[in-house]
Amino acid sequence: MPPVNRPDLTARLVDEAARMLVEQGPAGLSLRKLAAACGVSTMPVYTLFGDKQGLLAAMHWEGFRRLGAALAAVEPTDDPMTDLIALGVAYRAAALASPNLYGLMFGRITAEFSPDTESRTAADLTYQPLVLAVARCQRAGVFHGDDPERIALHLWAVTHGMVNLELNQQLPDVGDPADLFLEALGYAGIPFLA
Repeated sequence: MPPVNRPDLTARLVDEAARMLVEQGPAGLSLRKLAAACGVSTMPVYTLFGDKQGLLAAMHWEGFRRLGAALAAVEPTDDPMTDLIALGVAYRAAALASPNLYGLMFGRITAEFSPDTESRTAADLTYQPLVLAVARCQRAGVFHGDDPERIALHLWAVTHGMVNLELNQQLPDVGDPADLFLEALGYAGIPFLA
C-alpha cells in the first residue's frame, strides 16, 4: 500500500470519486469503494472527508479551485479582448482536464449534494475574472455599455454551453472542437462590440 501523502492522496481520491460518480451514479459511490479503488485503507479516506457529503463537498470545492487556478494563470496583456478570449480558453482547458468534476460543479449529478454557502461563494468567485475582463473591454472602448455583468453572463453561457456539448460528445462533426469553441466565442462577443 502506498504511503499517505495528503495533497497527492486527496487529489487522487477526488478524481477517482468523480470518475466513479459519473460512471456508476450516486449509489455506486461510497468511501469504502473509493478507498478500495485507490488502494488505500479506509482510515485516511474517512479522516480526509468524514462521510459521503464531505467527499462530495471536497469534489465540488476542488473542481472550482482548479478552475480558479486556471483562470488566475491568465496573464493580463495590453489587449483586453485577447485576455477575454484567453480566459475562455483557460475555462475550456480546465473543464477538459477535469471532466468528471465539471459535471458535479455545474450539474445535479446527485440530489444528495447541495453546496453550502461557503462553497457557493467560492464557486461564484471563479466568475469574477470574466466580469473584470468584460469591464476592461468596456473601459478600453472595445465593448459598449456600462454593465459588465450582463455581457459576462452572455459570454459565460456560450462558453459553458460549448464546453458541455464537447464534454458530452454532442458537438456536431463540423470542425475541430477547439476551433469551434473560438468561433463561438467570437460570435458571442459581436453584439457587444462598440
